[in-house]
Amino acid sequence: MARTFRAGWIPLTIAGVLVAALGGCVPTPAREAAMSRSGAEASTDVAAPPKQLLQDVKRVVTSPPLSLGAELEDRGTLLSGWKRFRGDWHIGRYWQERTRYRIEVIPDWDDPTARARLRVTAETEQRAAEGQHWDREARVARPERAREVLRRILEQLPRS
Repeated sequence: MARTFRAGWIPLTIAGVLVAALGGCVPTPAREAAMSRSGAEASTDVAAPPKQLLQDVKRVVTSPPLSLGAELEDRGTLLSGWKRFRGDWHIGRYWQERTRYRIEVIPDWDDPTARARLRVTAETEQRAAEGQHWDREARVARPERAREVLRRILEQLPRS
């Protein structure tokens, strides 16, 4: 009797562990829809000339505490380097994520030489493990990362 009990107990335990591990891999339809609708950007108006603001932003982004580097700079847009994060729990493990930021300095329509809009957009890619290709997924919006980078940039801009 004890032998039959132990033999039936082991597969049930393994099945229970697998169900618990796999249970977190599928978000609810409501959560998935909300993630696909939410944009991954943050913006604010800044009282500074656009060209000066872009130079200041580049200095802030490439130096500590952000230290993201600048991969591309083109006509008011700065594309940062990638920063890695621990991603969501899927299929028994945390996936890997990396995010880079598109930072745009947009001259103000009414006062283009003295004011600008600063917009930060987070672009996030994910993969399950090392060696796999990074995949950009629209449902992996990370607006909190864009807001945090914008906050750090604003903290370190020179005060006028």
